[in-house]
Amino acid sequence: MIGLQQTERHYWLPAPDPDTGVFARHAFHGRRWEGQPVDVAACGAEVAMAVPSEMDWRTAPTCMACNEFLKSRQTAP
Repeated sequence: MIGLQQTERHYWLPAPDPDTGVFARHAFHGRRWEGQPVDVAACGAEVAMAVPSEMDWRTAPTCMACNEFLKSRQTAP
C-alpha cells in the first residue's frame, strides 16, 4: 500500500449494516479476518463478521467512509 506503513495494514470484508442488514465492503485494521464475531470498521461502524459468500463480494458496494478514511491516511505526513 502506497504511503502506509506495514503496521497500518487494513483488509476489506463485506459485512452487514447493523441497522438495515444491507452488506457493504468495509475496511478493518489488520492483515486479515481472524474469525472474530464483531469488529469496528475504519469508518467507525461496529459490524457482525462472517465468511462472506461470492455473491456478497460481487454485490456489496464499497463503504465510502472507510475508503475516504484510508485515502486520508495515505496522504497524511
